[in-house]
Amino acid sequence: MILIGLTGSVGTGKTEVSKMFVKKNIPIFDSDKQVSLILQRSEIKNKIKKYFPAAFQDRVLIKKTLASIVFKDEVKLKILENIIYEKLKAIQAKWIRLQIMYRKKMVIFDVPLLFEKDNEFKYDLILVTTCSYSIQKLRVLKRKDWNSERFALTLKKQITDSIKKKKADIVIHSDRGKRYTFNKVVTISKLIAFKKINGNKILRNFK
Repeated sequence: MILIGLTGSVGTGKTEVSKMFVKKNIPIFDSDKQVSLILQRSEIKNKIKKYFPAAFQDRVLIKKTLASIVFKDEVKLKILENIIYEKLKAIQAKWIRLQIMYRKKMVIFDVPLLFEKDNEFKYDLILVTTCSYSIQKLRVLKRKDWNSERFALTLKKQITDSIKKKKADIVIHSDRGKRYTFNKVVTISKLIAFKKINGNKILRNFK
């Protein structure tokens, strides 16, 4: 089974590429989605409340408030990541065992901060989405609660697009039209199906 890491800077089209792989019936582990689910767990919320009581209103965790607390404070961000990471790691391990049981040829881990926070060497293949800066900024500023300051600060926390492209096995340009992007996804899928790309990473990387 091929273990693929999918990443890309904010606004470069990673989510759309992920959806295209889903259409090809390829299993996707969506890290952001899993983190959102983890934050709903009572034991996790209790730990968060211990360190970030201001993020709660009437016993309800306000994610936007929590994000604003940790966004500009690396120490607080690290505390939050430590609370979430062990649970995420366990969920990952369970998920990949299921995919092995289902005899899947390939699985994709959608990881926004793959190079910054994850172990890039546990993947057989790393896909990086990219686009022009102008399109990237336009996309991001259309999002709710985003502005130029938040966009700039987010980019500052991420490895530059040029470095990500150098680290990538395959670069997917999301500003060349949906047909180009989907064809790229199809090509990658076919290469794996016909064993032109081989996987040799093992389960211990996800334990």
